[in-house]
Amino acid sequence: MSSQYPDPTESRAPHGPGAAANGWLVVVLVVLIAVLAFRTVSSTFKNRPNYTPRIVTARGELGADEKETIDVFKQAADCVVFIRSKGYQPIMYGGAAEHELASGTGFVWDESGHIVTNLHVVRDAVFNENIQLSQLEVQLSDSSVWDAQFIGAVYGRDIAVLKISAQPSLLTPITIGTSDDLQVGQKVLAIGNPFGFDRTLSTGIIGGLNRSVVTNSNEDEFLDGLIQTDAAINPGNSGGPLLDSAGRLIGVNTAIVSTSGASAGLGFAVPVNDVMTAVAEVMEAASQKPSAELGIGLLDPELGRELGLPPEILEQGVIIRNVYAGTAAADAGLRGLRRTSFQLILGDQITAIDGVQVKTSEQLQQSIISRKAGEVVVLDVIRGTQSGQVSVTLKPPKILL
Repeated sequence: MSSQYPDPTESRAPHGPGAAANGWLVVVLVVLIAVLAFRTVSSTFKNRPNYTPRIVTARGELGADEKETIDVFKQAADCVVFIRSKGYQPIMYGGAAEHELASGTGFVWDESGHIVTNLHVVRDAVFNENIQLSQLEVQLSDSSVWDAQFIGAVYGRDIAVLKISAQPSLLTPITIGTSDDLQVGQKVLAIGNPFGFDRTLSTGIIGGLNRSVVTNSNEDEFLDGLIQTDAAINPGNSGGPLLDSAGRLIGVNTAIVSTSGASAGLGFAVPVNDVMTAVAEVMEAASQKPSAELGIGLLDPELGRELGLPPEILEQGVIIRNVYAGTAAADAGLRGLRRTSFQLILGDQITAIDGVQVKTSEQLQQSIISRKAGEVVVLDVIRGTQSGQVSVTLKPPKILL
């Protein structure tokens, strides 16, 4: 007897009425789905609003005021530089860690490579004895970066002069104006590098003239005769130019008054006339190449008279306005002018050096120029109602007037 088994590869078609009903059900479902999809798409197109592309309106001519602002920026932007100061601290295995001390703005003064900025922008790199191997860098408008040499500064104006070795073709000196005829309400423009955003323009007006501003929390450093402006000045703007509507330099942006540390509409600039005087003084002192210095700034007699000091006091000798950190004068304990909330306290007054009477800053300067670093001089000093002598060991100079 032989047995037969079904072939597993053989296909077997369904048979019977049940299979036919299932086939019709599938066809009906497909038709319903197609109808619903069609109605949905049709409804979407019917309800969609007609979209007409917007027409771009031509700008037309810029306003005259806008054109002037643009022209001033184009004229002055290449004069503005970005200044960075770096410090290097020793680390293990003889290495050094780089960190940024400060950054700010400056501008090209002449084709010889002199750069003007604020002293406080570069002060840590130049005068902070706790910072080792400090370095100053200047970035020009073409993004080239140059090592900068500190030439000197005038502390009482917060103005510093640097020098780079860039060729004249890369340097665009700023156009110099005057601060003699400035008026409240006059339009001004400020260019700087706030928060690292290079060549940022802000505009405003002169809000006041001949302002005085305390520049540190101890109220013993202040600047006077400043231009007040509402042009936005933020950290990083320091040392940048304040321009008039003709694009001329009329001031150097220096300080802000703010509870938050950012612009609050009260910015202050050193007038350009004071800047020119400060730069000339630095250049003159640098050309003389003194071999030693005390490290002090002196009170200008005219300012002393404005402060109400009697002539007989001013004629006794020179009054110390500032004593710079790390200098011979600081080591000897000499004191500068201080301002509290209620009064102005005079700095020490030098009346003689090594027994030779001193009445003017020129006489004091000439006496120091003839000496060398390491020499000891004896100063006759009046402090308040007391007088005495102070021995000072002179140090090599960093021109700070």
